[in-house]
Formats: sequence, structure tokens, C-alpha cells
Amino acid sequence: MRKIRHNGLLVSGRIILLMIILFVLVMIESPGSSRPFLTQDGKKAPVSIAVTVTLKINSLDQSMIIRGSDTTKPVLLYLHGGPGDPEFPFVRKFNPWIEDMFVVCYWDQRGAGLSYSKNIPPETMTLSQFVDDAGKVSEYLIHRFNRKEIYLLGHSWGSMLGAFTANKFPQYYYAFISVGQVGNQERSEKISYDFVLFRARELKDKKAIRTLEEIGPPPYSDPKEAIDKMMTQRKYVIRYGGAVKKGNFYPQAVKPILFCKEYSLSDKIRYLKGMKFSRNYLWDTIMKTNLFKAIPSQQIPVYILQGTSDYETSYAIAKEYFDSLQAPLKKFYSFENSAHSPIFEEPEKFDRILKEILLEQQKAGR
Repeated sequence: MRKIRHNGLLVSGRIILLMIILFVLVMIESPGSSRPFLTQDGKKAPVSIAVTVTLKINSLDQSMIIRGSDTTKPVLLYLHGGPGDPEFPFVRKFNPWIEDMFVVCYWDQRGAGLSYSKNIPPETMTLSQFVDDAGKVSEYLIHRFNRKEIYLLGHSWGSMLGAFTANKFPQYYYAFISVGQVGNQERSEKISYDFVLFRARELKDKKAIRTLEEIGPPPYSDPKEAIDKMMTQRKYVIRYGGAVKKGNFYPQAVKPILFCKEYSLSDKIRYLKGMKFSRNYLWDTIMKTNLFKAIPSQQIPVYILQGTSDYETSYAIAKEYFDSLQAPLKKFYSFENSAHSPIFEEPEKFDRILKEILLEQQKAGR
């Protein structure tokens, strides 16, 4: 018995030690400042930018990280997904080369990441407010970098926000680049549910089958119930490769945030709070929005980049929306080795397509 206790104390001690080491490492990796671009001799690159900016946007302090190795390159406003999940840590981890093509503005949207505050009025967490916020950020970038227009990129929830933003402010953008396109999320969630239940039965995953049959298929009438059941379903979407096709999802999702130098430790805590806060106020909006009806056309070029294994925002529905969309120029790109995030899952192919888009726009004189 004494030996068992001794071994138990030893294990507990090691766990505590590992937690302390992890905490210290996270503290070291959390200075809260943006790393500069350096030349080969270690000096700051002369035409680069690496700053965090906080602006008063529609009566609320909102922050953005702006980075680019060359400020003469085109400017890109990056609309993150979630809602409430800033993606700068993931871009830095999986696709930092995008900052060589563009000056990238990673705007942490109202209620998310650096822009989260417990004092945000819940009544301002609306799609129309976010669209107005995005318009103000775009104006700031156009004026700061003395550009006629900029590029707009939206991922997941950002694809929906981006569609409405491009539709309201087409004069600000050369083109809209959409990744993980939302089209009709109510239908998409049903496809997602059918996918995970089919896979659970195929794999004879009894616990998953029981859990999924208990929550039942969407749609769900109560908004809170819908979030809870969606989060339960997402666990199996992740397990069965419908969020990230290859690799272990959780380390890929957690480590970039923990070790992101641009976020201080308090920023990382706010990041987690903002995820829940934003989802609670915006998920029902996502479920009730049908882009087929709300945004049937755009006045600017639209490029949709979609993973064929995406079961968060259905590949089939994204393609259907693309086919129905009216735009002066539109192109659809399939990523066979990706699920919901081609920008991180197939970064080389993603960047090659971005270069093609830039070249196409330049040839068009835009």
C-alpha cells in the first residue's frame, strides 16, 4: 500500500512539474509583440511591417495585427472564422508565406481575441454591425497604405461575413477570396450529421452512435440547444476527418495559440472567452442565413477555395452556391487533401492559387 501511495505521489509530482514547465514556456512565448521581418544580416527589413494596432471602430476598441515583408505588395484583409476564432496563430504556424505576397491585416473581430471585452453590449453582436465594422477596417487600410482597393479573404464564418461585406462595399475590393464557404448552414449541418452517423455506424463506434442518435438530426428549434448539440456533433466531425483531413486536430488547434508570441498570456485567456461569447450570440444568425437568397450576386470577382472533405461547411453546398452566384468573374478551386481549412492543410497549393489570382487581377488592370 505504501508503495502504491509513493508511486501515486511520484506520478502526481511529475504531472505538476510538467504543468509548471508548460506554464513557464507559455509565459516565455507570450510577450504580446509582433516579430519583425529581418534581413539576412539580422536587421529589420526596411520595407516590412509588423505591428499591432488598436482603433476605435463604431464606438468599440478593436485590434488587428498587420504584417507584411514588403509594404509595396497588395493589402489583404483577413476575416477569421468561428465566429470568435482569430486565425493569426494558425497562419503563422502553417502558412506564414502569405505575408510575402500581401500586407495582411488579421483583424480580431468584435468580441474575439484582442477585441474581446466583457463590456461589449450583446445587442451589437449582429451581422450588420460586423459588416459595418469590416467596412471601417477596410477604409483604414486603404487610407493607411494609400491604396485604391484591397483584397478581402474570409474563412468559414468569415466567408459569410465577407460575402455581405463585399456586397455592401464593392468599391473597396479587387476581389473576394472565400475559404470554407458558408452557403446554407442549416442544410450543411444536416449533411454533417448524416456523415458522422454514417461513419460511426461504419466503424461500429457504439458510443458515437448512441450519442448522435440521442441528440438527433438538426435543425434544432432552441438556439442554446442548437449550439450544445452542434458542439457535440463537431467532436465526431473532428474525429472522422471532416474538420482536418489528416493529422491530429487538437494539437494543431491548441499549440499555435499557446505559443503565439503576438498574444500575451492575458490575450490568450481573452481568446478563449471570446470564442464562447461570439458563438453564443452569432451561431443562430449563421443558421438562419441563406446566402442563396441573401447574396445571389456580387459586383466583384469571387474565388471560392473548398476542401472536398469539408463537413463543417459542406463542399457540395459551397459548389452549389458557386454555380448559382452571379459575378463578373468567378472561379472554384477544389482541395482534394483538405477538409475545412485548405489554407492550413494544403498551404503550398493555396499560395499557388493566390499567386494566380493576383496575376489574373494584375492582367485585368486591377
